[in-house]
Amino acid sequence: MSSEIKGVGPYTAGIIASRASRNPSAVGLNVRNTKLLARRLLHKDNVSQEEVHHHLSEIFPGHQGAAALYLVEHEYLAAPVAPLLDPDHLGLWNHALEDPAA
Repeated sequence: MSSEIKGVGPYTAGIIASRASRNPSAVGLNVRNTKLLARRLLHKDNVSQEEVHHHLSEIFPGHQGAAALYLVEHEYLAAPVAPLLDPDHLGLWNHALEDPAA
């Protein structure tokens, strides 16, 4: 299913339809997310957005947008684009949140 909103690109339209309209089948794919999903689902690097969307539709019919969202978020958590915290210092950071006066 293609989401279209006049004056808005396909990625943004898909995100709006997916989240704001709570449409679990709407998929917003940008270049990075397409590459992540292509590698994870198709084990390929150079795959079009249409191919990724088609594959998502086949394996998660009616829920391809929700599945894509969870898969992409899992990838970002496992390998963030720009990690904010050094994992070795999480204990110090958590302590600072719990006791701001320290």
